[in-house]
Amino acid sequence: MSQPTRVGLTIGSTTRLNEFDFSKISVSLERDLAPAENPLDGFQGIHALLSKTLVELQVGPKTQQTSNQTPRVETPKPAVLTVETVRERLVKRLPDLEIVDGFGGFNVKPKRFLGDTWSEINEVVRSLGGKWQKGAKPADGSWRIPK
Repeated sequence: MSQPTRVGLTIGSTTRLNEFDFSKISVSLERDLAPAENPLDGFQGIHALLSKTLVELQVGPKTQQTSNQTPRVETPKPAVLTVETVRERLVKRLPDLEIVDGFGGFNVKPKRFLGDTWSEINEVVRSLGGKWQKGAKPADGSWRIPK
């Protein structure tokens, strides 16, 4: 007796979360083909199933509502932070600051010693989700605001 033909596939997705972190999802499936089954048809069936599964893992399964379930309330997505938003919030101090738009967020660096205004700027940056990052030298510090 001969061995059945086996087809398999692994697909995946990698998402960059921030400058240093990635999220990787992969799904795999193998199955034996029926004696008269076309291998390409078997492969395409596996691909369709895995693609659907991968999408559900990334965004969550579709929920079906029955009459006795309460509707699921979608929470609104927070607005995407843009360099314009950061500039608007720091407009009073822009001549003293350099704002750089990076992949995972923004760097806000003082162009000069800020003195007493440092704490005022720090509060605004913290309200945007940012944190002060010390540098090797005191003059090398900057704020990091994630997107």
